[in-house]
Amino acid sequence: MRIIGSLLVLLFCASVALAQLSPQEQIKKMVDDVLVILNSSAALETKKQQVSGMVQKYLGIHELAKRTLGIYWKQARKDELAKFEQLYIRLLENTYLNRIGDYSGGRVDFLQERIKDDKAILDTLVVNDKMEIPVQYKMVLKEGVWEIYDVNIEGVSLIRSYRSSYSEIVRKNGFDGLFAQMEKKLSEAQLTDQP
Repeated sequence: MRIIGSLLVLLFCASVALAQLSPQEQIKKMVDDVLVILNSSAALETKKQQVSGMVQKYLGIHELAKRTLGIYWKQARKDELAKFEQLYIRLLENTYLNRIGDYSGGRVDFLQERIKDDKAILDTLVVNDKMEIPVQYKMVLKEGVWEIYDVNIEGVSLIRSYRSSYSEIVRKNGFDGLFAQMEKKLSEAQLTDQP
């Protein structure tokens, strides 16, 4: 069931033109779209392609990447930032798209929405017959659109998890070392996907 929460991390970092929607309405629309795909009878690879298309359409990678790199964001050159964003989105996609096959049904309950100025927090609960997983979305209003800048799954922050490991690599080996590690993970994922 953790797959739903993990998958939603990718799909709901949106920067689409949904300015008329509240944070909860925006997330609900995207959750509904994802669940339609996951609950369809399409082949696994077709589901992955459809979800990947949604990721590319909705993911606000710039804000997510910036917050993940933390203090190293300002230290990086423009070309390094562009390369990081490109590798980061591919890694996120590989990580969560490869778990689509584990999805076994369920629903998302929307609990509480808190908005203050240009920030919002939305609490949800991913539910199936066996478990309930709390998923919290932290959002910021950018140019009239609510973008997710962090997702907490069972109290574990996506940004903090990646920032911790990436910061250590950048500190020791620079951005070239980070890119080498990211590319290695992508290569390993491709080998795992091959029959």
